[in-house]
Amino acid sequence: MPGRRGSKPLEDVQDALIDALGEGVIVVTSDDRVARMNPAARDLLGLDNVPRTNTELRALIDVRDAKTDEPITPAASPVARALRGEAHRSEHSVRNARTGERRSVEAVSTPVRGSSGEVAAAILILHDLSARDEAQRQRDEFLSIVSHELKTPLTPLKALAQLLRARMRRSREGGRELDLDSFDRNLATIERQVERMNGIVTDLLEVSRAGRGTFELVFEPAVDLVPLVRDAVQKYAVAAAEDGRHRLTVDAPNSLVVRADPARIEQVLMNLIGNAVKYSPRGGEVDVRLRARDGSAVIEIRDAGIGIPPDDLEIVGRKAFARGGGRAATFPGVGVGLYISRLVAEGHGGALEIESEGDDKGTTVRVLIPVTT
Repeated sequence: MPGRRGSKPLEDVQDALIDALGEGVIVVTSDDRVARMNPAARDLLGLDNVPRTNTELRALIDVRDAKTDEPITPAASPVARALRGEAHRSEHSVRNARTGERRSVEAVSTPVRGSSGEVAAAILILHDLSARDEAQRQRDEFLSIVSHELKTPLTPLKALAQLLRARMRRSREGGRELDLDSFDRNLATIERQVERMNGIVTDLLEVSRAGRGTFELVFEPAVDLVPLVRDAVQKYAVAAAEDGRHRLTVDAPNSLVVRADPARIEQVLMNLIGNAVKYSPRGGEVDVRLRARDGSAVIEIRDAGIGIPPDDLEIVGRKAFARGGGRAATFPGVGVGLYISRLVAEGHGGALEIESEGDDKGTTVRVLIPVTT
């Protein structure tokens, strides 16, 4: 009798442990009854109530092979294998009964034997693989984007190099004088493409550093933001003048001094002004403003471009390689400029704000840097 009196607290402890597990746990008896299902399993499978039998459970979640997407027969299911005395591990696709979404799971089933050795039940442990699959999808997408972005500048670089060599060869062989103005324009184009590739590689290295926790800021006690802003605008204004579609303006006070990393601030300015130009394919004004507000220096870049849909405002800049959908996805880029800009702003104790009223309504980005007194 003492043993019996002590068994209930032990069962309570076991139940509490199972319920506390982050992995889904399901216990099915040899007569097909679902004897136990912890909250993690119910959440993973989208079940408000525990089905009476494993047969009912299978109908609700539609178990399929993870690779072939073929339905798993009852006899080949992890629970059935365990009830035959097999320990089994496999990957499957299951349907969330509440949302209809399919999720990848690793199923580990183990037989539970009674006192005489017979199989009394099966324990099924479910591990959600959705995060792994999403990470794999994002990695593949990232590699595809980066490969495309690095390859795109290489094509005109190769063509221009071949063109310049051909001109030089014709000049040597035919005694023709080189058109130095055209030569200089071609070299300038090569320089811009190399700068673009260098920017991509630099951004990727910055994201890698952030992931390793080695993203660093080197502060100077008194940095005047005005010349940094004017220099960044001027660099893009030269290219914009050649293109003829964009007009860049800058509105800034005579001086606005903060404690900052000037190289990082310049990096942010080049990223954000570059985005404003890139995502305004029809041209128009790109306004860059610098002012003091509520104890912060505010750098504001406003364009009249394609804008950002409301749903994407919660995504862009929040993590690396996150790009807006729709029209934004058709533009070149790997989706790290806003992310790095946010890291820099927050590293200064400030913030990055992004506003847009939607498609074709333009975008306003603000970088806030505290003003130290």
